[in-house]
Amino acid sequence: MRFVLFIYYAVSIILIFSCQEKEQKTSNSLINKKKIDSLFGKDVSQVVFNHLYIVLDSISYSQITKDSRWLTSYASTDRGLPYFEPIDKKGSIFYLRGFHNYIEILSPDNIYGESVGKSGIGFSLKNDEEHFHLGIQPKLKRKDTSFFNTHEIIHFPLHNHNETWFKAFYTNGPQTSLHTWYAFYNPDFLNSLYGVKHKDYSEEAFLKGIYTEEKLFYGIYGIEMVCTPMDYYRIAQEMLHLGCKLLYNEKSSMTIKSGGISIKITESSTISNSHISKLHCQLNKPDNSITYIGNLIISNHGHKSTWSFDNLFKNK
Repeated sequence: MRFVLFIYYAVSIILIFSCQEKEQKTSNSLINKKKIDSLFGKDVSQVVFNHLYIVLDSISYSQITKDSRWLTSYASTDRGLPYFEPIDKKGSIFYLRGFHNYIEILSPDNIYGESVGKSGIGFSLKNDEEHFHLGIQPKLKRKDTSFFNTHEIIHFPLHNHNETWFKAFYTNGPQTSLHTWYAFYNPDFLNSLYGVKHKDYSEEAFLKGIYTEEKLFYGIYGIEMVCTPMDYYRIAQEMLHLGCKLLYNEKSSMTIKSGGISIKITESSTISNSHISKLHCQLNKPDNSITYIGNLIISNHGHKSTWSFDNLFKNK
């Protein structure tokens, strides 16, 4: 599944982000903060970063799948559901698994028909005291909005049964090269996948059987992206509607705290396609190395690892 259409508004607005931080509770308070939050549109869905995908060029993809030394040391890798089999040189998709998020790497020959440079960022949603059901809806700061106007329910075959995995929401509109979606995940999917009862769905529970702390990669904590004005507005508005916190706001860029990670969005009127430019990752143990894989550069310094995709988009 890939989300390919999004909405654009030509009207410029001032983006005001309000914090979704928990207020300190007092035992003798007579104020029902939950009711007040609901009245003022602050009772919003909880957001957690889930994963991202990016399509590499053929040279970079070929080199990264053949670099067994780097793959062995950097992260737990597999070919995805349902068996998480080891990657091979013939496949067109593989995954790098962290503790609570992961990266999906695609070749230009991927089964989705996605072209080089296309990318997407997925978040999971949770509503307080509401279990997963097919009618579940995101709680937003504004209800009368054209954002999150489309949803899709994703099923996956497990043990000869088509199990509901998640219900995803996204914004329907003009075509984009940088997709964003926000999904409610079904804990029954984990029950079928692992044969163990799960009360709730969590990224940690999904990745528990395939992540290993012996590898370097712990997870993503920051994403930088360069966007067309259309995508810049859309992504910022989606974050606003979910009550995410604005960390920095400059003339043509902003940094938002969303889903446990920081997202820096830079607006550019000179590019034709929005794209992820950098990933900032946490490592389980210190490492100081620089790896060149085709047009991809991965620089490790201590417990930090930076992925740079700048060379991938030099001529775009």
